[in-house]
Amino acid sequence: MRHFPGMTVYQALAGTGVVRFNNFGQIIFVSGIAIVGDIGTILRLNGRLIAESQLYLPIQSGDTVGLELILTGAGAVIPRSIQDAGTALPYNLQLENNYDLITDDSEDDL
Repeated sequence: MRHFPGMTVYQALAGTGVVRFNNFGQIIFVSGIAIVGDIGTILRLNGRLIAESQLYLPIQSGDTVGLELILTGAGAVIPRSIQDAGTALPYNLQLENNYDLITDDSEDDL
């Protein structure tokens, strides 16, 4: 996206055509995915987390604006990258196959 003087994080995201906002300036869609329920976002400016209330921060030429979709559940954020994980693991590493634990495959033991 081409930078112009006075550009904000909001304008950079809106200019991509991928991010849609409501009348209150909140992100409501990213690539057609509704930001509701257990789906949330993480905003970054030059790799640092910023709150959605900081969408009107000005950006400079060469700045990087990042937007990540996240799954939340039971009040916990499930990060998508190891560096954001802290003590948690990324969602794809937390999944485990417990099919063997919930099925009775007694025929396999014969």
